[in-house]
Formats: sequence, C-alpha cells, structure tokens
Amino acid sequence: MTNPVHDTSLAVWDIAPTVAGEITSLKVGAKSSAGCALNGRRIEVIDGDAVVASGILGETPWPGSSALFWTEIEMRAPTRLGAVALAVRFEPIVSDQPHRGAILQFHVSVVAKPEHTLTVKVIADGGPIEEAHIRLGPYRAITDGSGIAQVKMAKGVYELVVWKAGYDVLATPITIGANATISVEARALPENDPDSVWTG
Repeated sequence: MTNPVHDTSLAVWDIAPTVAGEITSLKVGAKSSAGCALNGRRIEVIDGDAVVASGILGETPWPGSSALFWTEIEMRAPTRLGAVALAVRFEPIVSDQPHRGAILQFHVSVVAKPEHTLTVKVIADGGPIEEAHIRLGPYRAITDGSGIAQVKMAKGVYELVVWKAGYDVLATPITIGANATISVEARALPENDPDSVWTG
C-alpha cells in the first residue's frame, strides 16, 4: 500500500532591511500537513534559478508551534536595490513519509551602503520623548532616554515618520546628503483619541 503524500508549508520571518552585498540573516521554517518531523531536512534560498544560501532544519520546532521546524540562514544580500523578490524552497521527500516540495516567495528590502548619520530628537512640551519609533523608508530606529535616535542611511529623499502611542507627529519630507540633525515636535493626544494607534 502506497503511503499518502503530505503537503509542506513554508514560513519566512525576521527579514530585516539589509545593505546591498552584505551578510544578513533570516529565519525559515517548514511544516508537514501531517505533523511529521522535518528536522534535518535541507531548505534553500533562491534568487531566480540560483541557490544563494541553504540551511538544515533544526531538531526542535519553533517555540509555541507543534511542528514548524526551522533554521536561521545567513546569506549575502543581493546587490540590486529596492524590494528584491527571493524565495525559499523545500525539495520533495520520497521515503516512507513522502512530502510534496514547496516554494514560498518573499521580499527583502535592499538599501545602499549608509554614508551619513541622521540624528533625530523627538520632544513634546519641551521634554524628550523616549521609545519613539523612527522610520525613514527602510531605515528604523527608536529614541533613547534623551529622546534621540541616530540613523545611519544612504543619501536620498525620504519621509520621516515618527510614532509613539499617545502622540501625534506630522510626517516630514527630508533630503539626506550629509550628516544632519533634526528636531521633531510631538503633540500629546487625548487618552481616548481613536487615532492614537500605529498605522505605519
């Protein structure tokens, strides 16, 4: 009697923006539709038809999951900039527990090598705002206890977005061509303001 062929689903997470051509990492997992152990199986990262990195699924499932076997894969980022489409691939298993292969596409944000440092200070009513989230395109940072965050970034035109629960901050267009410092004024929102949520 032929054993049934099970499906395999894939997941990719912890995909951080990365500098073109530099080493980055991501986590990849595979799960059997029948809950079979997929530890020890090879999984690949592909760019077009080329295998650019690979890893072996670990011995234990991801915490909180029943059968998502995973690994962290290091790879060299593509040299082309922007949202680059890659994929992870799991080859079919032909054994006493056969599984279909699977491919999952994902995108990685590839940025130019940072050339400048932007210092952002977030204040409200004259005082610093700690743990405000800073976003400039693919670049991210969080302010410290002095309300300051430093972001290393490539030259270009960006929209500076600042968010912290309970505050309203207007987005600010900014052009980066050298090291720069900018101060951002945040406005405290009423506690029950329905707009005081992160929508970025």
